[in-house]
Amino acid sequence: MKPMPTQARAIRKREALLDAAELEFADQGYELTTAKTIAAAAYVAVGTFYQYFENKNDILREIARRGLESIREHLPPFSLSAADTLSAQRLHALFVRALEFVYAYHADKPELHQVLEQRRSVDPELGEIMRQGEDALRDQIRLFVQSFNLPTPEIVTHNLFAMGEGIVHRQVFDQNSLPPEQVIEVGASMLTAYFNQLSNASD
Repeated sequence: MKPMPTQARAIRKREALLDAAELEFADQGYELTTAKTIAAAAYVAVGTFYQYFENKNDILREIARRGLESIREHLPPFSLSAADTLSAQRLHALFVRALEFVYAYHADKPELHQVLEQRRSVDPELGEIMRQGEDALRDQIRLFVQSFNLPTPEIVTHNLFAMGEGIVHRQVFDQNSLPPEQVIEVGASMLTAYFNQLSNASD
């Protein structure tokens, strides 16, 4: 990645290129998006693109980094106090909030997220950036699970994360007509039932 610019005008140009690249990847897909199409969408010369980015893979990684920072800035704490641990209602509300956060992040630009998901397996650097975003959420889930002193907390963390991710991904990427509010509500009920079963079994 090229050094970050320090002058305000240069920073604005770089941000305009990133915004344009998001739209280009979302509208055209990875293959049809080029430095030239991104520069044209940002109303700058192609040479300007190369002042800030090496190529389209470089700018796609920077888009992923922006997403990572957004996750870190807005990720709500998924925790319960000791007095709330037996409340199924509070547990359900916690899972609703978690699913709503993940859904909002993916539903904002679903086509762009699909490009990122497709490219992560062939671009190790991009894959690492996206893994850091997932780890931020997984760490919150791990802290929550550990507060209940359940056996095999890592497996429970993995399952909760995988179940929640699956619920959101299928809702966003399958383009079905199911109302997201109901999908999230039912999904939270499923997660609550799973967690309560584990919690009761460990008593």
